Amino acid sequence: MSKKTLRKEMISTLSSMDEQYKKKNEEILKSRLLDYIEKHDIGSVGIVLAMPHEMDTDDIISHLVRQGKLVYTPVCEYSSKQLNFCRFTSFDKVTKDEKNLRVPEDTEDVNNSPDLIVVPGLIYSEEGYRIGYGGGFYDRFLSHYDGLKVSLLFEEQLGEVIVEHHDIPVDLLITPERIIDAEAKRENDA
Repeated sequence: MSKKTLRKEMISTLSSMDEQYKKKNEEILKSRLLDYIEKHDIGSVGIVLAMPHEMDTDDIISHLVRQGKLVYTPVCEYSSKQLNFCRFTSFDKVTKDEKNLRVPEDTEDVNNSPDLIVVPGLIYSEEGYRIGYGGGFYDRFLSHYDGLKVSLLFEEQLGEVIVEHHDIPVDLLITPERIIDAEAKRENDA
């Protein structure tokens, strides 16, 4: 199966997910991520302002801001295919970009080295490889990023991943049922 077909099928799966099931599992994922951030004394976090079919990140972002954490959300530069993480301060200061993605209004305060980045995607292997949306923005960005790469996902998102030479895996996968140390799994498999 092609990446394009896998993407399309997973978007359909996520879009048709039972709303109560999704909300319940999002709460578990939120709690697991926030516990991890607190336990590991993470001071700055890069995290996406989610699209409707993705896990809702607004509550996580609000909680982090209330806790005094520095929050940065991605802004895509479509012409150069570059990604920058810009300071998020308030949902009142969010706009939409040319692809209708939510972004902070102020894009001057950039931090491309937060302690932790929550990497979005559609499908993941237990080794941390992922199929994203096909633009390559995150793989290009992550190739120069040295911090902790974490993904939040539903168990349904674990599956077949076609790995290419430019793909950058995440270090940790957090699902409602478990936390997978993908980095250790890759080292053990090597």
